[in-house]
Amino acid sequence: MASVFGVTSDRLGRIVEEAASEVYVFSADDFLFRLVNKGARENLGYTIEELRLLTPWDLKPSISKNDFIKLIEPLKNKDVERLDFETKHRRKDGSEYHVSVKLQIFDDEDDVVYYAAIKDITTHVFIEAELRDAVRRLDAILDNTSMSVFLMNDQQQCVFMNKAAERLTGFTFQETAGRVLHDVIHHSRPDGSPFPLSECAIDRAFPENAGTQGEEVFVHKDGSFYPVAFTASPIRDDQAKVIGTIIEVRDISLEKRHEEARKLLMREVDHRARNVLSIVQSLTRLTRADGMADYKAILTGRIDALARAQTSLATRQWEGGRLEDVVREELDALCPRELVEVAGPKVNLSPEQVQPISLLLHELATNANKYGACSQGGGRVTVTWTLSDREVTLQWRESGGPEVVAPTRQGFGSILVDNVVRQLRGAIRRAWEPGGLLVEVIFPL
Repeated sequence: MASVFGVTSDRLGRIVEEAASEVYVFSADDFLFRLVNKGARENLGYTIEELRLLTPWDLKPSISKNDFIKLIEPLKNKDVERLDFETKHRRKDGSEYHVSVKLQIFDDEDDVVYYAAIKDITTHVFIEAELRDAVRRLDAILDNTSMSVFLMNDQQQCVFMNKAAERLTGFTFQETAGRVLHDVIHHSRPDGSPFPLSECAIDRAFPENAGTQGEEVFVHKDGSFYPVAFTASPIRDDQAKVIGTIIEVRDISLEKRHEEARKLLMREVDHRARNVLSIVQSLTRLTRADGMADYKAILTGRIDALARAQTSLATRQWEGGRLEDVVREELDALCPRELVEVAGPKVNLSPEQVQPISLLLHELATNANKYGACSQGGGRVTVTWTLSDREVTLQWRESGGPEVVAPTRQGFGSILVDNVVRQLRGAIRRAWEPGGLLVEVIFPL
């Protein structure tokens, strides 16, 4: 070693021998190791005598002789002063460890050697691999979650947003990176007035060093507004110093619509319940009969008609009903089907029309069942309707029944029919013809 290191070779040898790094010196001619320090020998498990019979590629399972010679060409040709790379070393027992290599060439008058300072980086590589795995898992979670996630630094600037956040806002991360997030997606109120950063509950999480949550309205890239629920929490470093804010955001537009629909439904249910109870109360108070049994039968029939109307509406989710269905349901309840003829075009009734038309038909069918065409054999009831200019003409005609006699007084049934017609904003005509009763009701859709 005297020819390589000069007069200080012994002293240098002792320094190299005890160095913390693994040190290797090998010949530029045959590439055999001339010097391998104590740290390297102990890690490899070889004696110096064994190592002097080996070359660098004998220790490097992933690098062949040709690959190694090609690798050090820039150093040999003096294109670089030092060659840095990472690889693996194989110990005598066959186990492997990761190393970083700093390789230099020394050339004096008598000899040329390569000097390699090698560091065992197995722990470092393992930690890096675990970190990459953790990052991949975190990225997978953030990319696949439906929750929008934003990160802001201590300047309230956006430093991260996941794919859900990009879909929510309409902005890509590249469009928001480095910008104050509030100025991008929360700068205005729904009425168009500016929304100062100082008034933003989300951004208070950083200066106040405390988490906050609530609801806000964001501005989409296309300028539209949408409601969100948010949670904003401060991010702290190892010294518990606040260095930013993490924000979790969820679009609650659908929830808001459902809530409004629920409130509307509750108001509608309340209105309909009050309406039905009011009708029942009126029917109870105004129904007249000669005895309790007749009173119960008449009142029950009218309430049943009301119930059928409610059931019909409920089965159609309160979206109305077909006139033909309403007609058949009421007639089937009181008149034998073989005595009934129904015909007319398709007419869709509104929810507000189903109930009064049911009561109207019930009164007519009740009268036909007691006194008219359905009260004896041979009678018939024909219900037809026409539609013109969104106006319905409904005709009830009885035939083949008892002799028709015009009433001498107006009973509650007639009063109820007249009230129903007014509720439909229509008109009614009655005719007690020799062949049977004729009732014609005209009402708009």
